[in-house]
Amino acid sequence: MNQKFVNNSFLKSLKRYFKFDTYQAILKKEIIGGISTFLAMAYIIAINPSIIGLSPMDPWNAPNASYASQYQGGLFLSTVISSCVATFIMGMYARIPVALAPGMGLNAFFAFTVAQQIGFSSALTVTILSGIGYFIVVITPAREKISKMIPSNLKLAIGVGIGFFISYVGLQNAGIIVKNSSDSLVSNLGNLGHPMVLLAIILLVVGLVLHYAKIPNAIIITMILGAIILIPIVVLNATGVEGYSADNINPLIIGYKNFETFPSVLKATWEGFANVEMWKNPITYIGVLSFLYMDFFDTTGTLITIDKSINLSQKDNNWLKKACYVDAVSTVIGASIGATTVTSFVESTVGVSAGARTGFASIITSLCFGLSIALWPVIQIFMPVGAYQPITGPILIIVGTIMINQIKHFEWQIVIDIPTLFITIITMTLSNSIAYGIAFGTITFVLLNGSLGIIQLLFKKSKKIINTLEIPMSENGVNIITREFYYWKRLNWTLIVISILSITYIILQNGMTYLGWFM
Repeated sequence: MNQKFVNNSFLKSLKRYFKFDTYQAILKKEIIGGISTFLAMAYIIAINPSIIGLSPMDPWNAPNASYASQYQGGLFLSTVISSCVATFIMGMYARIPVALAPGMGLNAFFAFTVAQQIGFSSALTVTILSGIGYFIVVITPAREKISKMIPSNLKLAIGVGIGFFISYVGLQNAGIIVKNSSDSLVSNLGNLGHPMVLLAIILLVVGLVLHYAKIPNAIIITMILGAIILIPIVVLNATGVEGYSADNINPLIIGYKNFETFPSVLKATWEGFANVEMWKNPITYIGVLSFLYMDFFDTTGTLITIDKSINLSQKDNNWLKKACYVDAVSTVIGASIGATTVTSFVESTVGVSAGARTGFASIITSLCFGLSIALWPVIQIFMPVGAYQPITGPILIIVGTIMINQIKHFEWQIVIDIPTLFITIITMTLSNSIAYGIAFGTITFVLLNGSLGIIQLLFKKSKKIINTLEIPMSENGVNIITREFYYWKRLNWTLIVISILSITYIILQNGMTYLGWFM
């Protein structure tokens, strides 16, 4: 059989399956778009193992033991494999140019909040449960209803708060700031004369300049530059970098030995179900809801952004439902192999801007993730150097800064939401807990709107009171004609349930303090 005929036949089948004609796609641009998306989000394969590697193995028996040094290779594999599989499924099933990977913010919540309370394995169990819950939500009509239940300002407050939190963590990891003591929330400047801290500062400045200059793949360029600078520093002054030797950054010496830890990571996933302590801790249930909550709205926002770029809704009525199916299933798959919540990445817009229009671009991105496994010896260069993270630390600050940029969409005319924004940010950052930030932010929102809603209902005949509470805007709870703003209409069962669970969590976490009042 003519080889040219076979190739043409395969190409026609490929274009037909991915609806090239419908989306006016060009094969060359699909390939470039897929590679561009990978390059834009490739930082996650180094950042994610670094973050979740800080999760405690067992907060009861080994509170100070983390996965960082022992399981980096296994965590890297779980990150890459989950990203590869999830993105492939998105490309083949939903057939849209969207890539997935363990999400930033979600991994921070995993490591610094959930895992700190119940351990790494149990946190993975919580992630699986949230994925199952997410899947149940997206296969029912509840998906559209829930998306309308959470006010946009509250969602933005949480997203911006996580951005501040990630930046704060990055500043500490880079050594730019340090805590006065293990019990203090106050931070001082670190040792800015240390070579690793100086490198972090340089990379932070370079990364921010590249990003705001709109240089493509600014984060990846910054990481590569960091590696180029780091290697000679360590080689020339090995003894001056806290015991770190040149052997630690030599890919030929490092090899793939750390991959031996992958079976242990797989085993840890299923050990969590048998952890009795996990089911007793309220953070388990708050974690499930929080993961579901953040993944749901993060995915929805990303997919809507993609839709606005290439008008998917005009060509396929079911694309959003399919994409949400994939996102939910991917979370379960990812957690099953030791990864944190897998979600759709907004960096997919980079591929779209490069010409990606179909799921074939996602297949290319998935292939790139798979090939990145071979780069593990090199990627280890980006991992912590002694007590510092001179490369990943600045990247966390930059990513956090990008997340903080969401604040521009905050509806400042709703002045009652400003306290919610402030309390969410300040609590999340200074308490070193995303869960506390979400809890106090949601409670503040419910209490303020509930209280003012009661005032409106009690004094509804008082024009003076109502006029005081009027806000000119259009969202749920607003009468477009009279422009009256009804606070009580902003509340719903979802917000109330989250608030009750949050209050329960806070009380149980501080139970001994409250008990002392009566003793």
